[in-house]
Amino acid sequence: MQAKHGIAKLPFLQNHCCIAFMSSAARPHQPDTVASLAAVDIRCQRGERTLFSGLELSLERGQCLHIAGANGSGKTTLLRTVCGLRKADEGHVRWQGKDINDNHDFARAVAYLGHKDGLKDALSPAENLQFYQQLDGVLNTTLIDSTLQRMQLLQCADLATVNLSFGQRRRLAFARLLLQRKSLWILDEPFTGIDIAGRDLVEQICLEHLAADGMILLTSHQSLDHSSLASATRVVTL
Repeated sequence: MQAKHGIAKLPFLQNHCCIAFMSSAARPHQPDTVASLAAVDIRCQRGERTLFSGLELSLERGQCLHIAGANGSGKTTLLRTVCGLRKADEGHVRWQGKDINDNHDFARAVAYLGHKDGLKDALSPAENLQFYQQLDGVLNTTLIDSTLQRMQLLQCADLATVNLSFGQRRRLAFARLLLQRKSLWILDEPFTGIDIAGRDLVEQICLEHLAADGMILLTSHQSLDHSSLASATRVVTL
């Protein structure tokens, strides 16, 4: 039976995997009161060039860590290493004291938003959110509606995503974060392409996530010194 915005359960999604989010068959993960992330003595190379070495960082619940640095300094490489999309050339990344490799607790807890938004152009915004809900074994069209409304996307919920502007696509990617309820958000340039009102909304969403004992690791070329996130954010410069 059809739901709002022409959404029907899509059986082909049940065995689909997606890199943009570390998905699992488990129910959406609630923030864990003892969760912590640590990178220990990390070294990463690009070709023959060492981007950084001996890097240490830690992140506890309720904290935001801003990775800063010039173009080519390795910010994206670090984020991809921390979320398990590539291996460090040396060192380890640990979640709750355990290596992230083959760590199912980590896979359930982390969401990665990179330069590519991971959205399917042929699907509508509502269908894209349904897609990610079903990866976690749930379907709640009422929650999809309220999330689209909060991200100011309800008016285009039935359009093909290919027709959205870049800023609208970033808002939709953040709608996905809200629905999946992961403890750890890893965000690569989350404010790129978003207007002032959109940035204020994204900052508010991030503050709410931190207040709920979530964690955020992000890169941004824009300073956070005067943002609402400033008081909750530490900075590491590569």
